Amino acid sequence: MGIIQFCKTWIQQHKAFILYGLISVFVTLVDIAVCRVGEMWFSTVFSNTLGVLTGFTIQYFLTARHVYNKNNFKSFIVFLWTFLVGLLFANVIVFVFRDVIFHQDDSTLAFLVSKGFSIVLPFFVMYFLRKKFMPVNKDEEN
Repeated sequence: MGIIQFCKTWIQQHKAFILYGLISVFVTLVDIAVCRVGEMWFSTVFSNTLGVLTGFTIQYFLTARHVYNKNNFKSFIVFLWTFLVGLLFANVIVFVFRDVIFHQDDSTLAFLVSKGFSIVLPFFVMYFLRKKFMPVNKDEEN
């Protein structure tokens, strides 16, 4: 099997995860912008929450349609529940980095490090929780 065929096969097999990742990158850029601008007027944790909420809204509509192909109440509940887990996790990470590790430093480095960890770690947790708990149609079980 050639490298091109291998890549095509790999992409096809992992299409949902790749699409989820691309959507998450877009949402992350929006989240970072909202968060950084929010810090001009609000606390770091509140600004992080504002950015994550904005990202949640965008990500729900994009992933429900393009990744999970679900748009019903049960899928929304799973998405909301995993979002809340991710939000709590992200805010704990931001608090620990900004207030404990960086001693309330407002520098760009402190922002990027704390925001980076608060994005990457919850990304994997939420993806796999959603994959596990997202409702499955009877046709998809086989």
